This record gives sequence, structure tokens and C-alpha cells, in this order.
Amino acid sequence: MKVFATCITLLALSGAAYGIQCFVCNSKMDSACQDEFNYDSPALQEAFTQTCDNVTEAFCRKSKIYLPSGEVRVVRECAYQRREIYDCYQKRSEDYYIDVCQCDEDLCNSSPVLTLSLASALAVTLPFFARFL
Repeated sequence: MKVFATCITLLALSGAAYGIQCFVCNSKMDSACQDEFNYDSPALQEAFTQTCDNVTEAFCRKSKIYLPSGEVRVVRECAYQRREIYDCYQKRSEDYYIDVCQCDEDLCNSSPVLTLSLASALAVTLPFFARFL
């Protein structure tokens, strides 16, 4: 019984030591981080994969920043303060806006962000097109 309890304890501790893995990069520093991101590339996985520190509260986040100059930056990161109600949301300022998505699986911040305006447009127009099909 002691061996069983010891094994369970070791498994719990080793599982707690690993945490979620996220892509961590900034397209301003490295253009390989920009969308279209080749997440299947072993070289990019090696360069940008990071295990997040705080195991219980950590999650992956991807932000797509639209600057007034027309430049679009992508930031993939480990995050620790979640916006509770939405998986994806938009932050706005006078001169820029940011599309943000947060997720809980390993390396889930690789995909492009579906903007809220596109999702809203699909939700509104889909019933219209379905009527004529």
C-alpha cells in the first residue's frame, strides 16, 4: 500500500511540474511568428515552445494587434489572468485594436484569430443564405 501511495504522489508531482505548453513569440521580433504560422514545423516548435510557470492558472493566449500604420503584429504567450466570459474578445483604443483568444490545450495558440466582426457577420448572414439553399 505504501508503494502505491508513493507512486501516486510521484505521478501527481511530476504532472504538476510540467504545466501547459504554449507558443511564445512576437512577430515584431521574429517574422516567423506572424500568421500564417507553420505550427507543424519542428524548427518553430523548438524555437517558440515554452512551458508556462504557474501550472494551475496558466493558459495560452494569442493577440493580433492592428496598428494605425496598417502593420499587424501577432503576440503568442503564456498568460495568467483570464478574461472569464469569452474565449475570444476584442480590445479597442483610439488608434489601435487587438483581437485576443485564450485557450487551455498545449500549443493551442498557433491558429489564426477569428475576428469578432467576421464571426458576427457569419452569424447574421448564415440564416439568410440557408433560406435560399
